[in-house]
Amino acid sequence: HRLEAWTERARQVAHEIKNPLTPVQLSAEHLLRVHADRGSPLSPVLQECVDSILKQVRILRQIASEFSSYASSPVADRVPTALDALIEEIIGPYRPGLEGRIRVSVELPTDLPMLRLDGRLMQRALTNIIENALHAMPDDGTLSIRVVRHPGQLHLMVVDTGVGLEADVLARIFEPYFSTKVTGTGLGMAIAKRNVELNAGTIAVTSRLGQGTTVTITLPIAAVTDDLEPV
Repeated sequence: HRLEAWTERARQVAHEIKNPLTPVQLSAEHLLRVHADRGSPLSPVLQECVDSILKQVRILRQIASEFSSYASSPVADRVPTALDALIEEIIGPYRPGLEGRIRVSVELPTDLPMLRLDGRLMQRALTNIIENALHAMPDDGTLSIRVVRHPGQLHLMVVDTGVGLEADVLARIFEPYFSTKVTGTGLGMAIAKRNVELNAGTIAVTSRLGQGTTVTITLPIAAVTDDLEPV
């Protein structure tokens, strides 16, 4: 019943946030468009205010998206997937913005097998984990993604050299609505856990203050027939 209550709350919050955002965004964009059509751009002060409004709308949409994602009840469509390509698709867009500040290391075995995964759900899970790792390294550090093969399963580890977590925070890491971030929804790791489990996997977190955090996802190596193409 507690989980159902959390889910219903997420659905309500997403709805309440989304409704007023569209008219706010449209009004701000209309203001910009009218002045552009007249050939009279906004004054620097007004332009800064409108830019701030649109930026905050984007942030609120992201928050609403987190609530909507948690409130949904996705069904995993697990198909043969190349994990190395999936990881690169996720980490690739981060590289330019992290260059010179965060070192990114990806270590994959050469005999990486195909896995039966729902790529969309796994992508969301890994993105949430990576976002947490980067938040823990505001200045500099190393983000490592490692895959280790074991009999019948793979361990996918996301390791950061950030600030680490207190024991009481670590104990509640997967609890919905629990967050140490000022602007966090507290749903990122709850969604990650759900999505990993929908892919028949498990997730665990270890951390040491001042040294960093390791998130380990364990995924089964299921038989994948040769005639199926990767996605």
